[in-house]
Amino acid sequence: MDAVRNGRLARLLADAEHSIAAHWERCLDTGVAGATKEATDRVDARIHAYFEALKALPAAPEDEAIIAAISALYDDLMRIDAETGGGFLEEAERDLLDPLIVNAAEAAGLDTHKFRRRQPTGRPLDFSATRGR
Repeated sequence: MDAVRNGRLARLLADAEHSIAAHWERCLDTGVAGATKEATDRVDARIHAYFEALKALPAAPEDEAIIAAISALYDDLMRIDAETGGGFLEEAERDLLDPLIVNAAEAAGLDTHKFRRRQPTGRPLDFSATRGR
């Protein structure tokens, strides 16, 4: 493990948590389809697990290990969206979460600029794709 990297990851997540919590509160208050406390807690837990997975990587991890963590997170977020009936995670959530996910990958050592549109997985975080839109 790399203490400097892990410190950067911890600060990145801590800085984002307030914005994410405020966003979930707005979703719950306005009755966004599929937005429940359980659903938002599941997304939060999965984001935390992603950060923990990145922290657990060895110093100077292989790009493939970081990309695998991103892919697993994307798959899980899309699964959560589908399980809540679709529509819970949309463009606003992608705009909130995707930069955090990519910035965390960079903090973990991945040069995301090597990838088209900074998409290391080769696919964007696109929740509507699971709904055939």
